[in-house]
Amino acid sequence: CRAIARYLATKYAEQGPKLLPDPSDLKAVALFEQAASIEQSNFDTYACVIAHEKYYNPLQGFPTNEAAYQRNLDILNAKLDGYERILSKQKYLAGDELTLADLWHLPYSDVAETIAPQLFESHPKFNEWYQGLKARPSWVRVKEFIQESMKA
Repeated sequence: CRAIARYLATKYAEQGPKLLPDPSDLKAVALFEQAASIEQSNFDTYACVIAHEKYYNPLQGFPTNEAAYQRNLDILNAKLDGYERILSKQKYLAGDELTLADLWHLPYSDVAETIAPQLFESHPKFNEWYQGLKARPSWVRVKEFIQESMKA
């Protein structure tokens, strides 16, 4: 999915917000790659397990592995302390401009906010950042589409 998102952001760079840094701006590229790495290594890995154990598994009739859920919840809680440090200094993960690295957090954050709201409540900078992301009109439309699809 990340490769597809990068492709689409590059292909449609002139439409909407610029979600990838200018390749000639080496510092911006490095900061973006660092933020992308943070998302993949320090968020997605743990949020994925949390979402599957408490949301997707029950939806599909599978049991929840409470030990796996709690272990990953505890790890993610600690990892979000790092997000607090980053987001106390800048608006987004790669600096003061929105990038794909920020948006990649939306799907699992959406589920995690429902099943583990304490993660958000105990990390105010992360929560403020996430609330801003999820209020974006494009994400609101995605959520509306999902809701409509589930009714069908």
